[in-house]
Amino acid sequence: MTTTVPQSLSRHSPELALIREQIRRLMARFDASYFRKIDEDRVFPDEFFRAMAEQGYFRTLLPDEFEGTDAGPAVASVLIEEVNRCGGDASSLNAQMTICQALLHNGTETQKATYLSAIGSGEVRCLCVAATEPDGGADMRALKSTARRAGDDWVLNAQKVFISFAEHTRLLLLLANTDDGPTVFLLDKSEHGASIELQPVQMVANRLTTMLFIDELRVPDSARLGQVGQGLRVLMKSFARRRIFAAAESIGNARFLLDISLTHAKTRVTFDRVIGSNQGVQYPLAQAYARVEAADLMRWDAISELEAGRDAGTRSAMAKLLASEASWETARAAMTTFGGWALSSEMHVERKVRESMVFVFNNMLWSYLAEEGLDLPKAF
Repeated sequence: MTTTVPQSLSRHSPELALIREQIRRLMARFDASYFRKIDEDRVFPDEFFRAMAEQGYFRTLLPDEFEGTDAGPAVASVLIEEVNRCGGDASSLNAQMTICQALLHNGTETQKATYLSAIGSGEVRCLCVAATEPDGGADMRALKSTARRAGDDWVLNAQKVFISFAEHTRLLLLLANTDDGPTVFLLDKSEHGASIELQPVQMVANRLTTMLFIDELRVPDSARLGQVGQGLRVLMKSFARRRIFAAAESIGNARFLLDISLTHAKTRVTFDRVIGSNQGVQYPLAQAYARVEAADLMRWDAISELEAGRDAGTRSAMAKLLASEASWETARAAMTTFGGWALSSEMHVERKVRESMVFVFNNMLWSYLAEEGLDLPKAF
């Protein structure tokens, strides 16, 4: 993608159709079998990542001053969706495009000049946020990782868990408590990697997840990202966008599962008829199709709010909620369609079932939607 694509694109625009076609051609090299092998070996998809960089896709959300295309969230969501619809896993693409947005909107001029163009080219990987802690989960009030002043520097102590791609990134964002509240630090592993201990955690999906430990790491104030005490605001500013892209991943997964399930349902013959003529196969697929299309409409509604500069918080929450649950229901329908073969890795169903599972932990979002969308009191 070498040219800037206009923003505020409709979901059926020719520009987006062209991007979908470009991704499908590229993904012929990185099909479901490629990602099955990546999943089995539990490795980072280096070749896929390099190809995304060569095509300029990491530049999608960066402005021209950092050699970006500034193509906008509609284009980014289509890129993510199509990678997953082709049987791939767009999580690394998603992370590289979106996590650097905190740097773009809150970094100093020096930080941005140092890293953003290199992130866009893929030379520097910016793939993870270290926020979640072993005892606190998503409760940032229980944040125990600390950053204390030491002259002009900070001394960091942290224990984090469920950090995706930490072993494969150069930059990571760390959330730690200061006397003035949570603050984000931008850590460059090429400088501080020896002081960051990572322990792999085997998870249901291949996110190369780790625990992270930091003990008395001294960093300059220039490593701070955003204002002291404003760390949650720094991270939350991109939440709507990240929910939309999570929805795009789920929609892509669901459509991949629908595609292969429909092919199987139309060609698999038992008792002298295709199994797609059986209500027990047909109805779950039809229901899944309806859910996916409804979730997709909400995804595009959220994008339109975001591109118009309005608060897309509740719409993006609904997009992520509906898409993740649609993907999960489609995974169940695919299991019904393929029967025992769904458990075989060569059919790619079981991997997508596991990947769909990642997105359905939605209790925090349901609470957010109740409070922000329905004006209900905070749930306990």
